[in-house]
Amino acid sequence: MKVFVTGGTGYIGSAVSLQLKKAGHDVQALVRNKDKASALQAAGVKLVQGDLGNPAGYAAAAYGVQAIVHCANDSGPQQVELDRKSIQNARELLHGRVGATFIYTSGIWVIGDTAGAVVDESKPANPAPIAAWRPEHEQLTLSLSKEGIRAVVVRPGVVYGGARGGIPAMMFGTALKQGAAQMVGEGKNHWPLVHVDDLAELYVRLVERAPAGSIFHATDASTHTVQEIAEAASRAAGKGGKISSLPLDKARSAIGGPFADALALDQKVSSEKARTELDWRPSHEDCVAAAPQLFIQWQSAQ
Repeated sequence: MKVFVTGGTGYIGSAVSLQLKKAGHDVQALVRNKDKASALQAAGVKLVQGDLGNPAGYAAAAYGVQAIVHCANDSGPQQVELDRKSIQNARELLHGRVGATFIYTSGIWVIGDTAGAVVDESKPANPAPIAAWRPEHEQLTLSLSKEGIRAVVVRPGVVYGGARGGIPAMMFGTALKQGAAQMVGEGKNHWPLVHVDDLAELYVRLVERAPAGSIFHATDASTHTVQEIAEAASRAAGKGGKISSLPLDKARSAIGGPFADALALDQKVSSEKARTELDWRPSHEDCVAAAPQLFIQWQSAQ
């Protein structure tokens, strides 16, 4: 299948592009800088230089593909506008194509705090402020199914693993710099996690056979508290499990209110739907046990 991936050099997008190529698909990846995409190019992924703000710049390359996987996320002031434009552009590129597929990357923060309960895709969206705009874009995506496009929404959990490490790797950094892994709040809350390699494998399954108009959570089965994750990160960094707590009010000032509030969410999330309907079997289910290896991978890229 000919697949076009946005955000080709991003944390998720790069892993997805490589996994799709490994699965035998003809993959094109939208990248801002080809110099940062050597691994993609070496794997046989075709690079398309451009950005979300100029759809006309990549439309010619994407024309004729059978699937578009939207992984890009511009965190700047035009974030919402560019994301909406990407959905609309996918609609135009895929309109009228038999078997056309669009995979939209949302995020688990759209469901908000689960208050200790384990929730699945049937839970109504109750987004944290950082993701307040996401539900509208999810629905815009799903509406494409009415036009014959196999539109699917995926909600990754907190992604970790690989050289970049994701959000949990921030704890490696604070452990090395401050002598203790820092967490926001008391750490009694839970993060729904997913390893970047397992997430990429799920995207392959979504592209190949996810039902039109569906939403899938992408999280592993772990239930560690943030405190347990921080302690494991500290031990892996050689700091003996020492941790520190950054009060939420101070975290809001240091890293921004919306992001701090998202990190303080208590979420328990089921991905049984992906396991049942797509036979997805994550091979990384315990970031705490894997912390030493995760630290080595992350440190190699610093």
